[in-house]
Amino acid sequence: MLQMQLRIAEQDPVAAPRPAQAPSGPAWLAYGFRPFFLAGSAAAVVLMALWLMILAGWQVPHPGFDPIRWHGHEMLFGFGGAVVAGFLLTAVPNWTGLPTPKDGRLGALLALWLLGRLGSWQGGGGLVLDLLFLPGLGLALAGPLVRAGQVRNLIFLPVLAMLWVSNALFWLGPSSTLALSLALYGLLLLIALIGGRVIPFFTERALSGHRPRRLVWLEGAALAGLFLSALVENWPGISIKAKLLILSVTACLHLLRMFGWGSPRALGVPLLWVLYLAYSFLPVGLCLRALAWMGWGSLSAATHALTAGCIAIMCLGMMSRVALGHTGRELKPAPITVLAFALMGASALCRSLVPFFWPDSYSHALWCAGGLWCLAFSLYFLAYWPVLTRPRVDGKPG
Repeated sequence: MLQMQLRIAEQDPVAAPRPAQAPSGPAWLAYGFRPFFLAGSAAAVVLMALWLMILAGWQVPHPGFDPIRWHGHEMLFGFGGAVVAGFLLTAVPNWTGLPTPKDGRLGALLALWLLGRLGSWQGGGGLVLDLLFLPGLGLALAGPLVRAGQVRNLIFLPVLAMLWVSNALFWLGPSSTLALSLALYGLLLLIALIGGRVIPFFTERALSGHRPRRLVWLEGAALAGLFLSALVENWPGISIKAKLLILSVTACLHLLRMFGWGSPRALGVPLLWVLYLAYSFLPVGLCLRALAWMGWGSLSAATHALTAGCIAIMCLGMMSRVALGHTGRELKPAPITVLAFALMGASALCRSLVPFFWPDSYSHALWCAGGLWCLAFSLYFLAYWPVLTRPRVDGKPG
């Protein structure tokens, strides 16, 4: 009965009914995923390439503040923010039956995101520009959610607010480390919320006869564990033992959650295994952070299991599936896209597990990870440019 209640309310952000509106502008502004998935994949390549050039000491323009802070900020708020926007602007109309911005209004929202990137590059003087985008996105989503009485889906608004507060703390607060840590957990909460809805649904749709197991107590405990993990990692005075306990238990909860959804048959479906690969880095990253707090391994490497592993691979997988489904195409990625999945998985391993367990290999692992990252997202951008800039192949709006 509990599992049935969980399944009844789930809606596929790819296949659910959508508001039927004829496009009035260019195809790339016809739906939220189009410009923001293009922007997110392009940002992934450009931002990483700039970071690698800065590390190499090349004579390139430098951001207006500490490059390390800039890199962390832009990976979370620049790249991550674009993909989150593209997904939510596409999912909310399916959940509510009401449209989100398109055409000129969607272009204005994209402009706010671009202004944020300019503001971040400028440094301290650009804080106002960078703080505009998330409120604009929140207002675009709040309208249809409130009008449709979508109480259950309003949870995404406070998570976006958490991201905005962490961004404000980054610019105005005394500790950018605290701000970026809160932003990291904000994105992980979004992945846990959205992944808990769509990954079991996608699995059930793709694997005939498979019924994902979802337990109410486990779903709730896993989400609560992430919230507690954010608290114990960032609240002053919390003991190392408490951090170890909360992070380890939360990792186990998410591992159990993922195993309940899946099936070994998912390994034969690229659009599924890439999502499970991404989600597996969540418990791995939490365990590595627990070990790092105990003095074993690098906390930075553990963090990158969550960023380069969980967040980036999930973004790549979701961008691929949503773009195919919402343009009327078969849910079967091209070989070049599957190659991008594999390259991104290798990048995450190089940036997290290799330096964590073999710190002497840090420098080589970093350059290898950065190169594989740029190649993976470049392949996505090339493969999906025609998909995202042309009208749907089935002639429907969107």
